[in-house]
Amino acid sequence: MRVLLPPSEAKATGGDGPSLRTAGFGAGPLADARAEVVRAVTAFCRSKPNAAIAALRLPASRAQADLAANTAMLDAPTMPALDRFVGILYQALDPASLPAPARAAASHTLFVSNGAFGLLGAAEPVPDHRVAMTAAIPGLGGRGVSTVLAAFWRARLASALPDLFTGAPDDIGEHLVVDLRSSDYATVPSLTGPARANALPVRALTERLVDGRWVRRPLSYQAKQTKGLLTRALLLADTAGRPVKTIDDVAEVAESAGLAAEPRGTATAPTLDVITRWHPTT
Repeated sequence: MRVLLPPSEAKATGGDGPSLRTAGFGAGPLADARAEVVRAVTAFCRSKPNAAIAALRLPASRAQADLAANTAMLDAPTMPALDRFVGILYQALDPASLPAPARAAASHTLFVSNGAFGLLGAAEPVPDHRVAMTAAIPGLGGRGVSTVLAAFWRARLASALPDLFTGAPDDIGEHLVVDLRSSDYATVPSLTGPARANALPVRALTERLVDGRWVRRPLSYQAKQTKGLLTRALLLADTAGRPVKTIDDVAEVAESAGLAAEPRGTATAPTLDVITRWHPTT
């Protein structure tokens, strides 16, 4: 099993890992591309801060802090990606409380789509940053015009994905790919070949009580929470002797975690809806 996650804008600060300038960007297939993006973003934020705030869509309440974090990416301390992201999905996943086997499994099971680093393994060290996949950054690929990061990464991830997922391209077809990405990240990377054949897109929905009847809606907060709960349940199941290999396995794990699951799609292109009920207190 492999699980694709979106990042979160909320991130833990600090860290005790070596900086990217000290440790480099690793020996993986994305190392050079990551270095190019990080250097371009830091230069952009340093030389044209107002333009960078607009291009990166940094919220006014955090613009200066986020700008400073982006400027310092090369020299800031790092921590594992799974600990760096602390938004709603990751709060529900609660990596700090995972049993040791599940935490170890996360390092080769969970992958996070990310504007600055392309696709991150859960254990990969990253500094604090705020770089959206939709941002247009000048200086990438030696071009004078700005390049949208989604387009930059889509091209580079297409060939790198098998190695990132398995370390052995011939093995990628053996893994179910549970796709929990949000719309901004749904095609970065695009799943092709064996990965596409084994992909299971999952949609998180909420049933809300409206005028005495349950109405199904894609509510943002609850959807993120549901995806975090499902990810945690999948890790726990996979390390408790219940390997997750099919859509039925995912549905069973979801239901055992208190979530309703409804398979959809076709036999060759399955999808899964995972549903929670929201009981508003007011």
